[in-house]
Amino acid sequence: MRTTENKKKIFNAMKTFFGIVIGFVAGGLFFLFVIKLYQDQFVTVPDVTGLSGTEACEKLKEFGLICDKVASGTVIDTYPHPGSKVKKGRTVNLYYENPLKRIIPHLSGIKLSVAEEILKKSGWKYEIIYFPFGEEESKVLAIYPTEGIPHNGTITLLVDTGKKDTYFFVQNYVGMKFEELKTEDRFIFIGRGSRVVGQYPPPNSIAKEVILILGEE
Repeated sequence: MRTTENKKKIFNAMKTFFGIVIGFVAGGLFFLFVIKLYQDQFVTVPDVTGLSGTEACEKLKEFGLICDKVASGTVIDTYPHPGSKVKKGRTVNLYYENPLKRIIPHLSGIKLSVAEEILKKSGWKYEIIYFPFGEEESKVLAIYPTEGIPHNGTITLLVDTGKKDTYFFVQNYVGMKFEELKTEDRFIFIGRGSRVVGQYPPPNSIAKEVILILGEE
């Protein structure tokens, strides 16, 4: 009788043990599957420097990436840089050597150190204006002249100091209702009317206050 009970106990213990082992194995396989699925969403940016624009774009396409533009010159740099881990479907900016084009590169939104490296490699002259926008320290907020146009002179970079100030980018307020804007301390209203018919400074300027002229359309 005891022998039968002991056999049952041993059998149940082995059954529990194997159940635990199978659970661990299944959990481990599931974990590896999730990791593999996550890793498959990311790729390493290939090195396309030295290639033509067409060749570079084709290679990026093989890795599931998109190039921002195709040009006839030789690629001298990319952003993100070669070797960076990025999500599939990301756009990679290509920077060309061709001095005849002199197309202003896309630099807005990247770190100043990266922008300077790109400009120096491409032979651009540039100046930096720091502005207390308060979004991210050393981030390029804007570039003048506008990115993507031909230019042979000096480029001006507007860079965030990381410290917040009362300055802001002026929008186009013409046509907006007085009721929508009246609670804002940064607006100075002139005239009478229900809508804005004029403003100073103009849109896309940087200011602490904006003068809004009221009237009726």
